[in-house]
Amino acid sequence: MNLLSKFFNEKKMYQFEFTENGKHKLGGEIPSNFILPKNEFKSNFQYIGLINNSDEIFNWLPFNLNLICPIYLDFEQIYLDYENPNEPKLVYPTNTSEIGSAYDTLDINSKIIFEEKSFGLIEYEGVTEDNEFDIIGIVGKPNWTQKENIPKCPKTNKEMNFVCQITSWSELKTKFTNVVCESDYEQEQFEKLNFWCDGALYVYIQPESKTVCYFIQNT
Repeated sequence: MNLLSKFFNEKKMYQFEFTENGKHKLGGEIPSNFILPKNEFKSNFQYIGLINNSDEIFNWLPFNLNLICPIYLDFEQIYLDYENPNEPKLVYPTNTSEIGSAYDTLDINSKIIFEEKSFGLIEYEGVTEDNEFDIIGIVGKPNWTQKENIPKCPKTNKEMNFVCQITSWSELKTKFTNVVCESDYEQEQFEKLNFWCDGALYVYIQPESKTVCYFIQNT
């Protein structure tokens, strides 16, 4: 086992814990000084939350990371250039107008804003059958819903570093939406934060290039 593999395998693992004094947050309004990337997606980016690099666990991040992703679209991977942390640029995909969605009611003006909750991090032993539907988010090592998929930075071709994994089990409710669906089942998908119903959002970064990758895996 090489030193890198040993380091990865011995990394401490943490899970999200909602707490009033947590340094990080899920949900909330887009910060007033934050500008979403230009795109032609069928539905725009949703604001997912904030990872604060003042937390010792995240002091390796080059900046506070505002998490955004068009979570209702059928994308494979989203790469954003955070050279300006408050105005990220879309690197990939380039054919944004061609990315489809399972939801016909969505358009570029659709808004989904989730309630805001602060969270901190506590150590845990890993995902088990007993806790898998209780875990809100994971830091340290991902728990793959499908096969392992460590992205490479499109700017440097280096493997990217795992930031966090956010599940669909937070019960974080929608604060506001203008999306109106024809079926009750489809409308339910806009009533709380979820990633393709029962999936997880994976977030990676290449700190040198300040490039962030987002993708979803579900069952």
